[in-house]
Amino acid sequence: MKYSIKTKEKVRALGTFSISPINATKVCRALNRKKFSDAKKFLEKLINKEVSINGKYFTKTSKEILKLLDQLENNAKAMNLDANSLNLFISAHKGSTMYRARRDRRHGIKLKSAHIQAVLSDKNGFGKKVRERSNKK
Repeated sequence: MKYSIKTKEKVRALGTFSISPINATKVCRALNRKKFSDAKKFLEKLINKEVSINGKYFTKTSKEILKLLDQLENNAKAMNLDANSLNLFISAHKGSTMYRARRDRRHGIKLKSAHIQAVLSDKNGFGKKVRERSNKK
């Protein structure tokens, strides 16, 4: 899978997890564009049920994303960079659908998966142009 963010000489990690893509998208939107250290603390609080996103804790999703962030931190150490001073850009996409063998294929045959990609960068954004809107008529 290609990265949705153009990455050259940046710290990155990618993984496919057996979690709901909808829940992964909600957690990733809460983490996106935060400092890496703040994002990691937020996930740990989410797992310990100290903080919620719209009244839900998403513990399984949070644990899987935390594993990905640990990989990202190790990649940053390998490149001699301080991960805590960099911004996190993270996104989730729908993964492949796997099927379980069941008689008559009626109940519980689909298994969900999500692709999650994370990039650490010192920039505030990746080429997003911010337009100033004027009230001119």
